[in-house]
Amino acid sequence: MVAAGGRLAGLREALSLPRAGSSGKVVDEMILAPIAASRMKGAPVHMPAFTGCAPPGAASLLTLHDLAFLAHPGWFPPLRRLYYRLVFPRSARSADIVMADSAFTASEAARLMGLDPAKLRVVPLSSGSGGSGDAGRGRRKLTGGGPYILSVSTIEPRKNIPALLDAWKGIAAARPGMTLVVAGRWGWGPAETRRRLCSMPGVLWTGPLGDSDLADAYAGAELLVYPSLYEGFGLPPLEAALEGTPSVLGPADALREVYHDVAAAFCGGSPGSIRDAVLDALESRREPSALRDFARGLSDRAMAGRVAGIYREAGG
Repeated sequence: MVAAGGRLAGLREALSLPRAGSSGKVVDEMILAPIAASRMKGAPVHMPAFTGCAPPGAASLLTLHDLAFLAHPGWFPPLRRLYYRLVFPRSARSADIVMADSAFTASEAARLMGLDPAKLRVVPLSSGSGGSGDAGRGRRKLTGGGPYILSVSTIEPRKNIPALLDAWKGIAAARPGMTLVVAGRWGWGPAETRRRLCSMPGVLWTGPLGDSDLADAYAGAELLVYPSLYEGFGLPPLEAALEGTPSVLGPADALREVYHDVAAAFCGGSPGSIRDAVLDALESRREPSALRDFARGLSDRAMAGRVAGIYREAGG
């Protein structure tokens, strides 16, 4: 059962509920959800997004996706940074079991928050139910049929988008007719980054895409370029792999951990390194079937099996 909106709901119903705003989310996680969960009479309570609390007498499990807010606090706006630092470590320390998306994130939890390694469990994310994108439809919708390189992320400092835009000048010169498509919502960062996304020749910033459009975008891309500096896992390369699309990945340690066997190339954080890695990867494509096999190995079923085992462990 899912505790949401101050009541218990089935998974399908919970997924259809409207998303609360920031203040409503805090009230739900810290007050309403624990009250609702108490009706389950001591069943383990899983908090899947960093924060929340369990009712008295219930085992608490928490998922940590990444610790960028502690490792690189300057990448975050002051109020967001303060909230994260006040709330997230406290929730993690009070949990009985903490699940991390990668071994890197688990090590960061021990290093930056002093968590006991004995209560940490690594549960990789899943590739979801994609694999149904239409490459031709993606190219038609985004570029009128022309080739493109895709980048998918919230636009925030750790995603290293300014370096990608600098790199694009050299990529476009070597590959005339190629477009850089950037998909994702605006998060925060310098206004200059937003201006460049909206006005730079050969660059299309789509904003966030729905599931179907995103699957088409992955399927139609020549490459995914994900030059992130810090990640807890990095989901877009897995989503791209499910569509058979290779990735050029940035220097984040978690990306090297998860994708070391399947990445088309790894790059540093500098524009020159991104440019060279992209141009090399365009000349040496990965076999799509190998990418799909890798992504299918990180399935919803596999992730659910790991989490269910942890629930049984927590329930004694």
